[in-house]
Amino acid sequence: MEFPKQKIIRRFSELANDYDQFARIQKETAERLAKALNPWQFSIPEGPILEVGAGTGLLTQHIAKMYSNREVLVTDISDEMLHLNRKYLSDYTHLQYQNLDVEDAEWEDEKCALITSNFLIHWLKNPAETIAKMLPSLKPGGLLLMSFPGDDTFPQWRKNCLDLGLPYTGNPLPDLEEIVIKLSMGPVKVDYYEDQTNLEYPSVYDFYRELKRSASGTSLTGKKLSIKQLRLLNDYWKEKNNGKVNVHYHTAFIAVKRDL
Repeated sequence: MEFPKQKIIRRFSELANDYDQFARIQKETAERLAKALNPWQFSIPEGPILEVGAGTGLLTQHIAKMYSNREVLVTDISDEMLHLNRKYLSDYTHLQYQNLDVEDAEWEDEKCALITSNFLIHWLKNPAETIAKMLPSLKPGGLLLMSFPGDDTFPQWRKNCLDLGLPYTGNPLPDLEEIVIKLSMGPVKVDYYEDQTNLEYPSVYDFYRELKRSASGTSLTGKKLSIKQLRLLNDYWKEKNNGKVNVHYHTAFIAVKRDL
């Protein structure tokens, strides 16, 4: 039997070469995360930068430019993703690469000035607990900055499936409030921002195709729709939205600063 983590690694590794072409929401949030980091750029302490779940480098390229005089450790659980990241950003000689499973990692105390990640934590079994384990690795005054899809993502998809009596096949997503409460228990200051990112597709098939080709459609629930059910969902969704399929992402951003 293939365990969920093994399935995630396999799918992202298989689709690494297609990822950048279809990871539309991930690219947008990487750019927004870099802009959010800009005001903090020179206020973090001296020390290395750590990116977890770096993938092919959608966020790495921004970090590489912003911190050209720092050691930057770029990590991911997929060797294929890291290979492409290194290939795409080969001009940046200050980047170091390492395969890292954040759920099983040993976190060295007061090691990092900045820990950052774009669209990773929703793949973790226990997002809040895993992030909390990272925090002691921040230096005093250090910053953890992450983006992820929150649990209010895909309201239309869920509602339309409910209306039609069809199974909702999306994966469970992190509860932002739960994460903020969990992280606020430590010697840190937690800030967060959330909004909706709206995307439109010609059909359900185009939406599903983008999810599949970016590996975001990797199902951890085992639920599937038949061809007939997909056709029913597509017709109903388009009928309710003027011939298009509208998709809302609940985009969440958290900033955790360790106390001095």
